[in-house]
Amino acid sequence: MPVTARRTALHGAVSQISESSTRPSGRTLARHRKTSKPATPRAAAAVLTVGLAVSGGAALTVAAPAESAHAAGTSKTTSAAWARGNKPISTKPHLRYADAGSAVRYVQRSLDVPAGGWYGSATRTAVAKFQRSVGLPRTGTMTVNTWRSLFYAANHGLLHGGAGKSSTFQARVLKEAAKLRGTPYRYGGTTPRGFDCSGYTGYVYKKAGKKLPRTSRQQYAATKHLSRKAAKPGDLVFFKSGGGSVYHVGIYAGGNMLWHASKPGRPVAKAKIWSSNVAFGRK
Repeated sequence: MPVTARRTALHGAVSQISESSTRPSGRTLARHRKTSKPATPRAAAAVLTVGLAVSGGAALTVAAPAESAHAAGTSKTTSAAWARGNKPISTKPHLRYADAGSAVRYVQRSLDVPAGGWYGSATRTAVAKFQRSVGLPRTGTMTVNTWRSLFYAANHGLLHGGAGKSSTFQARVLKEAAKLRGTPYRYGGTTPRGFDCSGYTGYVYKKAGKKLPRTSRQQYAATKHLSRKAAKPGDLVFFKSGGGSVYHVGIYAGGNMLWHASKPGRPVAKAKIWSSNVAFGRK
């Protein structure tokens, strides 16, 4: 059976050739494994050690790209940032750069910042701008007083341009009022060399674009009277004696605060409204 024997021999030869041509060995095997090895993800740990049975069982150590210093050391900070960023806004959490969560999103929506929920540079700038508009220190962080002013502005339509021309004028009033912080008190004073209470309010309103009469009683008579609920930052706040006469005036700053020139020895400053017997007026 010569034909059968020839076919059997040919089949064996082809099988041997196929095996030897498709199975890599030696250096070819090493090159094959090296090129097909999956890349280590960039976000992996700094050093990835993989035990492989290569060359007698030696361990293969693969160095991955190191993370940035900020990302490598923020596991605790990130937890704290999330804890602050997700506190109820009613608690007025002290939010700062790199915090994240629902409270941060509330601030962003209020100040027209894209609400991604992360307290970045844009949010910090918007907060600082808002603080400046209401006469607070421009820290760029959400302090208790910043929260109070933000709540007030939201409740009275002062955000998102909701108050039109009125809010623009009132913002100028608050800006001018804050510029004069530290100016000394002076009886009859109406200039930055020294102010009394009505001299201060008159000067600020004039710089913002409106004229007021000279004394606190005259200013009260020249304004539209408002309830505390209707008053907005930038309006005037008048203090009354038991008999109902006006004896002091300041500029309402929101959140039960005012800018004023109080008395001799005390410069222009922002302070709490200390009396319940007050009235508000708008020019």
